[in-house]
Amino acid sequence: SNYENNYKRFYQMNLAYDDSTVYIILFLVAFIASAIDSIAGGGGLLVVPTMLVLGLSPLTALGTNKLQSCFGTATSSFNYYKNNLLKEKNIKFLVLLSFFGSGVGTLLVSQLSNEILNNIIPILLISAALFLIINKNTKKNTNNLLSILFIPFILLIGFYDGFFGPGTGTFFVITFLVLKQRNLMEATAATKLLNFSSNFASFLVFSYKGYVIWQLGLIMAIAQILGAYIGSKLAITNGDKFVRPIIVLISIILSIRILLS
Repeated sequence: SNYENNYKRFYQMNLAYDDSTVYIILFLVAFIASAIDSIAGGGGLLVVPTMLVLGLSPLTALGTNKLQSCFGTATSSFNYYKNNLLKEKNIKFLVLLSFFGSGVGTLLVSQLSNEILNNIIPILLISAALFLIINKNTKKNTNNLLSILFIPFILLIGFYDGFFGPGTGTFFVITFLVLKQRNLMEATAATKLLNFSSNFASFLVFSYKGYVIWQLGLIMAIAQILGAYIGSKLAITNGDKFVRPIIVLISIILSIRILLS
C-alpha cells in the first residue's frame, strides 16, 4: 500500500539522528517556519533544507512539507478572515487559479531543471524587497494594463509554488500591492488563502505519487498550526509597520540562501 511504501521510504534513508530526534527537530523548525510564513512567506526554505540535511529524499521532503504547510496556511488564512482582513472580491476564482497552477507545476517538478529558477528568483526577491522599501504609500488608481496582468501572474505564481516554492508568499503579496493596489494587510490576508490553495494542490499530487510521510507531516502540522496562529496574530495586532520590514528581511535572506545553495 501507499502508506507502507512511505514508511519504508522513510526508514530506509540515512537519517542523521534517531527517529524521535528527527521528529523533535522538525517539529521545532516547522513552528518557527510557520510563524515567519504567516507574516512574510518563505517558511518552506527553512523546512525543506532541514529535511534534506536530516536524510530525507528531495521529493519526499517536498511532499511532506506541502502536507504540513497546508495546516499553517489554513490557520493564518482563518485568522486574517476572522479579523475582517480578507476583502478580495474574486477570491474564489483566484484560489482556483492558484490551485490549478500549482497542480501543473508539481506534476512537472521531477522532470525539469531548477537551474534557471535558481538564477532568476534571487533577482525577483531583491526587486520585491526594494519595492517595499521605496513604496510606502498605496495608490488607489489601478492601471488597466496592470489589471490585465494580474490573472496570469496569480496562475504563474501558483505554478511556481508547485514547481519550486521559495518566496511564493512574497510574490503573491507584491502582485496584490502592484497590480491591484491593495494595502499590505489586505494583500497578506489574500496571499495566505492563495498559498493554502497552491500548497493543497501540490500536496494532492505528491500524495498520489506516494511522496508524503503522513506520520511525520501530521506531527509537523501541529507545530505549523501553533506557529501560524502566533505569527498571524502578531501581524494583525501590529499591522503594516510590523509586516513590511519582515517581508523585506525574509526576501533578502531567501535571495542569499538561494544564491549560496
